[in-house]
Amino acid sequence: MAATEAWDVYAQSLMHLGHGYPLWVPDCDTNSKGLGVEVGDVGWIRQGAFRHLLRCRATSMEQQPFNCLPHDYEAFNPPNVVIDSNQNKIVQRVLASKTVKVADVSAAVSVNVPTTPVAPGASIKFTCADTAGAVLLLYPRGEETFYESRRHIITYMRANVDKWVELANGPLGMDLKKEDLRFVCGVTKTAQWAVAAFNGSRRDAEGSISCDLGPFVSVDARFNISTVADSTTWYNAGPLNTRRRLLTRSVSTTSPVRSSLETTSTPSSSGSSPSNNTSTATLSSGGATEPSSTAVLNVLAPDSGEIQADQCIFFHYYKMKSRFWIFPAKIEAGAGPHRLPRNPDDRGEEDDQGVLTADDGSRIAQFDLATMKSTSVDPVDPALDYILEVRHSEAEVAIVSDLDLYALFKDQDFPNDMAFALAQLEPNIDVDENGVGTYSVDVSYIRRGATGAEVPIDTPNNGEESVPGLAAPLSVNPATGKIDGGESVNIHGTEFNTPPQPFPDDDDVRTFGDKGKEVARPILGDASSHEGAVMALVYSPDGSYLASGSEDATVIIWYPRENSVKRKIYCGDDATGVSALVFSPDNSLLAVAFESGEAQLWRLDALGEEPRVLPGTNSFLRSLAFTPDGSKLLGGPTAGTLVAWDTRADPVEKSVVDEHRAAIIFIIFSADGKWMATGGTEGACRVWEVDKLDQHTPKWILRGHRGVVTSAAFFPDGRRILTGSDDNSCRIWSLENGEELVHLHEHTGPVWTVACAPDGKRVVSGSSDSTVKVCDAWTGECILSLDGHDGMVNAVAYSPDGTRIASAAADDTVRLWNAADGSSLTTYNEHSDNVTSVLFSPDGTTLASGSHDGAVYIRKVPGVVE
Repeated sequence: MAATEAWDVYAQSLMHLGHGYPLWVPDCDTNSKGLGVEVGDVGWIRQGAFRHLLRCRATSMEQQPFNCLPHDYEAFNPPNVVIDSNQNKIVQRVLASKTVKVADVSAAVSVNVPTTPVAPGASIKFTCADTAGAVLLLYPRGEETFYESRRHIITYMRANVDKWVELANGPLGMDLKKEDLRFVCGVTKTAQWAVAAFNGSRRDAEGSISCDLGPFVSVDARFNISTVADSTTWYNAGPLNTRRRLLTRSVSTTSPVRSSLETTSTPSSSGSSPSNNTSTATLSSGGATEPSSTAVLNVLAPDSGEIQADQCIFFHYYKMKSRFWIFPAKIEAGAGPHRLPRNPDDRGEEDDQGVLTADDGSRIAQFDLATMKSTSVDPVDPALDYILEVRHSEAEVAIVSDLDLYALFKDQDFPNDMAFALAQLEPNIDVDENGVGTYSVDVSYIRRGATGAEVPIDTPNNGEESVPGLAAPLSVNPATGKIDGGESVNIHGTEFNTPPQPFPDDDDVRTFGDKGKEVARPILGDASSHEGAVMALVYSPDGSYLASGSEDATVIIWYPRENSVKRKIYCGDDATGVSALVFSPDNSLLAVAFESGEAQLWRLDALGEEPRVLPGTNSFLRSLAFTPDGSKLLGGPTAGTLVAWDTRADPVEKSVVDEHRAAIIFIIFSADGKWMATGGTEGACRVWEVDKLDQHTPKWILRGHRGVVTSAAFFPDGRRILTGSDDNSCRIWSLENGEELVHLHEHTGPVWTVACAPDGKRVVSGSSDSTVKVCDAWTGECILSLDGHDGMVNAVAYSPDGTRIASAAADDTVRLWNAADGSSLTTYNEHSDNVTSVLFSPDGTTLASGSHDGAVYIRKVPGVVE
């Protein structure tokens, strides 16, 4: 059933763009003290506008929409939450539905030239390929703020949704359901906007929009589309803070007559307050030779000469739904998006006669209720139902985000019929110990570089030797392209503030200084940093190379001992973000895994050649590892199927090793090469005998954790293994009989990373509680608590000689600790975003880290003699 209301047609038409739920009314919520939509808000959608219930980031003393709080209110302010922002999330001036083809753009509005200002008199012409569609014009750009903390949001919602519903339906009397409420995790805002939606026009009908958007001018939107009988068009523009809210303006043409609805806003004689502005609507008609509909809306510019991006045009969100004991066991997938019944008492701005009223109760426009049925077009609704369908999972509660759906369907068109699409796709569902069902997906944004091919780099270091004896980070500031301050130096020994060099020929082979090492072709821009977050970092077994991989689909291969870059590789136009890296045991190959499930093999002595493309897994590859003899490459996808590629065969052959129940987060091998361990979201760690992998049966399945097994480490003696989990605990197991030896429960938050001391006497772990704990590996006694981070600890590592511990955290820092007494040796503050990885080189002379800021820093470890 197609949507028939303006806000539903608009949302259904633009949801596929991937920016989140489109708001027909982006302006601030006048029913809740004029609040704008912000991350951390909880509310519901009503007639295309976001209505606030709570601001969950506010403390109990700060303003709330209704000046009341739920019982036992707890603000959503975890210390380690990551907030990302992108000032240029949307640079296009015009966004349109798939059914709209922009045919002509005037000089002032440009779809492809985002830097061109919008000036008065701008217009676009378009053709409608279907009977319904929508268009959004915005100025000057779309600015995004986004929470990168899916796990925290899910935990917070599970604990608080019932309180929100109790508040809404008790003191406030709103009669809302759990699934009506949305927790906002991302917003995209602009300063000025105009929207249009149409339904019932003939196919291939032509239309146009004229819109004046820009600083110091009024918002003047004109919408025109050729129509046929029973067609309806709607339009809106803003910001609306200078006049009464007009939620919909529609013109229905039932005869070959040109009709127009013109609404103008004019200040009162005093002109001193927006509240004194008046709004009038007039309908005029005259003869015409062909059916058409024209609508004009003028909105006064704000009094201030400076426009602000406070209009929320899209938002990302989470919703939750509980299973009812009478919930049906089967969903009719082909029936279209799930429809929520409308509350007969909740008419909003409509009275019994179908008259649209302004906030002050005055009548603005009248329409036929029979053609304006309320429907839900939220694709998250059928996604919630799919999880709760009995045959799909045993979840008692489902929590789903629109981001989950974008991730599930990232390689295909976003479906109009979400229920049917999910039934066809059959996605994996994770159910945690609390009965919460979620989709097994990894939500991330791919920020690709501007170039569409491999971009080589200029000769590193210009043939000069590295500065000897440096104990400082070696990097270029990615924001400025210049040498960082303090003790930091440029990785190449030269600043990247010179014009880019042209590409050399493919056969242009040069040498690096007098060392005779092959060097990549020049790359445009800064070769020492990625444009996206660093998602993988690994040293080669002999320590001669370091590789970093990013969500921008690039890999940088470094000479860590010489403080230089060997090559930066763009992995291809079809490549998605890099998710895992691993070197072969003989240091000859680098394997690269991608979010798409594909994998590549690069020869380090022939990086100018095309890589070997391995048969894909069709699921996000979370982990990679070579067998100790290098004959096989193993991959762990989110789908749970452990696969192996025979890298010595030509062509490469893929086989299935085991079917895990859920995503495989890690694949590790013991130092003696006898054991392999795999684990992840199924809550167990599987231990394998390497020489019996072809039997497809693990030696031990270590069960005991009540959550995701996030990490593991073998002890050097090969007789024990350490595991960490988001159930806040670590466990030590015997490899001789698979029994648990020690249960460590020193943390108050999820454990994300673990490591064993080289002598096997101690273990170290890092947690969301911002601490690093060092415990006795035999008794479980907590020996040291390394406090100092102000955010989630993402990675810990022992130095090869066991004298130092390194930790990386979401507070943007790397810390170096004395392993004997826990004293802090050094704090590195070079990164500007969440630091996700830290590694000692195999010889212990360098320490490398990677971050969401796209930078990789390589430091000389102080006090270590090469």
